[in-house]
Amino acid sequence: MAKYEFDILEEYNLNGEHRYRLKVRGYDVLINVAANNVEEAIAKATAMLDKVRVEKYLRSMKEVKGKPS
Repeated sequence: MAKYEFDILEEYNLNGEHRYRLKVRGYDVLINVAANNVEEAIAKATAMLDKVRVEKYLRSMKEVKGKPS
């Protein structure tokens, strides 16, 4: 299973660059990347999320969502 699951929100061209807007499934986290195809976009988005160590944050958000207020 993939580390993150993404929904593709938008595919567009900006200043001659092919770009994708991706959303981490289940969270309000959006990533915009320049890529030639969807696979490259997902790889770049995953690398970005790993670099900022977002997995720890998402895990804590999941724990908070599961607790009653």
